[in-house]
Amino acid sequence: MDDRTAGTSLDPREVHDFWARLLVSPVLGALVANLSGLIDHARHSTFALVASYAWFALVALLVWEGNRRLYFRLPRREDWLLRPWRRLGVLLAVILLYTIPIAAGLLWIWREVTGDPGTRQYALPTALLAVVALVVAITHVYETLFLLHDWESDRLRSARMEQARLQAELESLGREVDPHFLFNSLNALAHLVDQRSDAAPGFIRTLSATYRYVLECRGRTLVSLAEELEALERHRVLADIRYGGCVCLDVQVQPAAARELLLPPVSLAELFQNALKHNTVAPDRQLHIRVRVEDTTLVFENTFQPGRQPSRSTGIGLANLRERFRIATGRAAEWSAEADRFVVRLPLAKNSAAAGRP
Repeated sequence: MDDRTAGTSLDPREVHDFWARLLVSPVLGALVANLSGLIDHARHSTFALVASYAWFALVALLVWEGNRRLYFRLPRREDWLLRPWRRLGVLLAVILLYTIPIAAGLLWIWREVTGDPGTRQYALPTALLAVVALVVAITHVYETLFLLHDWESDRLRSARMEQARLQAELESLGREVDPHFLFNSLNALAHLVDQRSDAAPGFIRTLSATYRYVLECRGRTLVSLAEELEALERHRVLADIRYGGCVCLDVQVQPAAARELLLPPVSLAELFQNALKHNTVAPDRQLHIRVRVEDTTLVFENTFQPGRQPSRSTGIGLANLRERFRIATGRAAEWSAEADRFVVRLPLAKNSAAAGRP
């Protein structure tokens, strides 16, 4: 059925109010009879009183059950927002065509059988007015509960759709990481091959282990900082092979913090490659890189020493990183050039499971 024409997003069988109707109906029937003056207790024996109140309970139950069944066949409840007068008219029609005739007929039968005229002159009309008031009140309760249910369902549906959208966007951004990293690594390998360096085989083995980590991270939104630091160390080894120890890496992160903090995978590798790409690295101009944690922010800084002809940027690296962190942690990565340093600040997430381990 088209959701736009459905009376409700709930199956009536899923509304578990049977016991509420069964237990509350006798109370409502007794209230209507007594408040309206419909029954004169002095005219009845104990058995007759019990039978009368059982009849009033049956009237209340039948009126409730009938209105409930009709309610689930009404147009969508959103009509209160879109067409409120139409919605009100439908509810009033149900009251006029079902509630009043059924209640009046059953109460008239009771009066004819018992001969009880009641304690008030207009007891029957007053009882009918009380029944209508209770029907309106109960309908309002149903309307409120189901509108809240629909609102919650819509909110959860929207949240799931947003999560799916962000996941797809994150996977798309993640796919950009692999070619960017591979491009930089192959450039380094080509440099070693051109020089016929004996370090090339070791470089290939380390590169293989590094790229295996990239493949293992596919599909993962966050990884531990400890894993990222291990991957960063492999990149340092690769840089040592290529640059002959001209890259100095200083990691100032406690092991416990590294286990408890999370970030998108391959983030530190991107920053490391970015630093190598955009700075001059030579024996007389060593590249110093320091990694530290400040509360829930990872600070990655390197000496800023661009060459005379700055490397051509593809625009993927930092922009990609910013978006990946925004999606995965809710906060975007930030960077700035400070004097002779280039500083990147990465927001980290906390691993609650790891935080409880010694």
